[in-house]
Amino acid sequence: MKNLLKVSFAFFVFLSAQGLEAEMVFESKENIVLKGKIATVKTSKKYRSVEACQALCESRNSCVAFTLNTQRGSCTILKNVSSEVSNEDAVSGLRK
Repeated sequence: MKNLLKVSFAFFVFLSAQGLEAEMVFESKENIVLKGKIATVKTSKKYRSVEACQALCESRNSCVAFTLNTQRGSCTILKNVSSEVSNEDAVSGLRK
């Protein structure tokens, strides 16, 4: 029973640390569109939140940044970033 408690506690600590790490991976850029080499653009409702767009980026090794355009409803995943453009309808994240 003690071993089960130890394993459960260790697993909980591991999961908690993973959650904190995921939140710290991207530098948030409000009202900014990042430009660069596009890996993919998603327009389905599934990717119309910052969290979903960031998760898509995290799932791809080649992704260095993402931009969510809330007006268009698009999530753009970038392989590199060449510039930043001001846009009130955008939220971007740049991998740290």
